[in-house]
Amino acid sequence: MEFNKCSQCGAFFSNTGKLCPNCATKDTVKIQKLENYLENYSIPETLEELSYSTGISSKDLNRYINENNKFSNLNNIINNTL
Repeated sequence: MEFNKCSQCGAFFSNTGKLCPNCATKDTVKIQKLENYLENYSIPETLEELSYSTGISSKDLNRYINENNKFSNLNNIINNTL
């Protein structure tokens, strides 16, 4: 049995992937929240505004934008806040 270390919380788990089941569930909820926000509102000018509006940390937003092609259109927000 192979163990992986969760990139979010550091817990060890035996599933495949970067996140433990607990963090993966939390991530799914946050991604759904972000998708719902983007469907209903215009994209804010900065990543900080998006973070404030959604309650999702800038760190998580950066990770979603970099790892999920669905959010690649948000790259201009990242470029404006660097």
